[in-house]
Amino acid sequence: MTTTFCRMVLLALAAMIGLGIGPAEKPNPLHVVIVMEGRNIRLQPQVNGLRDGLEELKYVEGENLNWHRIDGGTDEELRANLKAVLQRQRMDVLVTLGTTETSVAKEVAPNIPTVFLPAVDPVKSGFVRSLASPGTNLTGLTFFTDAENLGKQLEVFKQVVPTLEKVGVLFDARLKSSAFTESWKRLTVIASWLGIHLRELPVTSSAETASQIASLPNAVMSTGVFVFCSGFFKDAEGIGAAARKRKLPLFGCNAFQVAEQNVLLSYAPDLYSLGYRGAWFVDRIFKGAKPWDLPVETPRRFELVINTKVASDIGLKISPEMLMLADRVFR
Repeated sequence: MTTTFCRMVLLALAAMIGLGIGPAEKPNPLHVVIVMEGRNIRLQPQVNGLRDGLEELKYVEGENLNWHRIDGGTDEELRANLKAVLQRQRMDVLVTLGTTETSVAKEVAPNIPTVFLPAVDPVKSGFVRSLASPGTNLTGLTFFTDAENLGKQLEVFKQVVPTLEKVGVLFDARLKSSAFTESWKRLTVIASWLGIHLRELPVTSSAETASQIASLPNAVMSTGVFVFCSGFFKDAEGIGAAARKRKLPLFGCNAFQVAEQNVLLSYAPDLYSLGYRGAWFVDRIFKGAKPWDLPVETPRRFELVINTKVASDIGLKISPEMLMLADRVFR
């Protein structure tokens, strides 16, 4: 009697579980892997945006979501670290924080869905076939729509510093490609129209960056420094210190650099908003969508950010009109 009763209870429980009524196993958490060159993730507002976006979509760290981070001081080190982790760690989605990181992910992990946040000109960089139809295992958001945005940045630089005549353009020499060549051509056209002479400043290390800035003419307010933004320039602390020492206005890559790293101004996509939007891509992939079916998106919000304390330190007076146009002003 007792044995029969126990057997009936067990069968009933089994039936309930099969119907989804009884207790079920906790699903395995999904894995998001952040891939970044450099080691200071605090400098990446898009990571905070991504985390907040996924949290709003009901992904809870430690329950249904696990975060991982792969970094490296150079692209070679990053490549080696990603290969090593790939051998022992499950990865559902890679999130790359720049063009260099995306190149590494494409090479090392071509079969893992990858969301770039952001990449500069992903079509010419070879990451996707087109923005509308990526056709590859990569998708995400661009930093700029095209070379026109670089021209707009230079124009804003001239508006804030009207006396500019010479501008040194810092860029990651490892990324000199057809995309860079086209952007440079467009930039020179805008520079000519603005009455500015450009000088290429290719760099591959922090030491080279300081040396290149030191090589610029010591002509206060007629010479400036413009950063062709990429992952190499995530941390602008050294660049900001070098430019401030020479009293040269510095055009940087994002609001954090303007707020904390002696950068005079930036006019760029809001990286937090970009990361927040990136959460949608990650969620769609988690739910079965393929990257090649998710169109690449261009920035929806740009912001002008100015630091008046830096301006004062280098002897620049910014017009009230420009300060009124700024989205944020740090004093």
